[in-house]
Amino acid sequence: MTGQHQRISRDTVFEVLSNSRRRFILATLRQSESPMKVTRLARLIGAYEDDVPPSEISATEEKRVYVSLYQSHIPKLEATGFVEYDEEARSVAETDATGEIDRYLGSVPPAVHWPRLNGIVSLVAGTAFLASAADVGVLTGLSPHTLGSVVVLVFLSVTVAQYADHRRRSTARPPELREQ
Repeated sequence: MTGQHQRISRDTVFEVLSNSRRRFILATLRQSESPMKVTRLARLIGAYEDDVPPSEISATEEKRVYVSLYQSHIPKLEATGFVEYDEEARSVAETDATGEIDRYLGSVPPAVHWPRLNGIVSLVAGTAFLASAADVGVLTGLSPHTLGSVVVLVFLSVTVAQYADHRRRSTARPPELREQ
């Protein structure tokens, strides 16, 4: 993502959002953690518009959508600063300016980086087990069963929170990204 950006005018935002394909691109990029290939976006948009799974979209339809994205929609989004287009990789990434749409559409709930949180919890749990086994620190008085129970409860709590976050985020998606 890019650094500083200028505030985008309301008229520009609404002009960009007036097209369902551009809304779909922006919403998809907001849900993605990395740049997306234009071919992938074309397949997803074609599937959405034809009301079929992405695997069933025809090559002709995918190419038709691809051409409109490449020639019209992505250049418009790039010109307004909402996306960055990598010509060599043929991929699109959101920019910091993409967050401007939240002011007008209602914000998507902030994403929790679950892999990072799971890694931290695993690291703490592993360290606690090693410290307990080595009779180091305050964990020496805990039985292995007690420590194991606490770790299982922590992992269960994180799993429940991750599931609840997924449910909350899936209902907050714009219509273009909601599951049918």
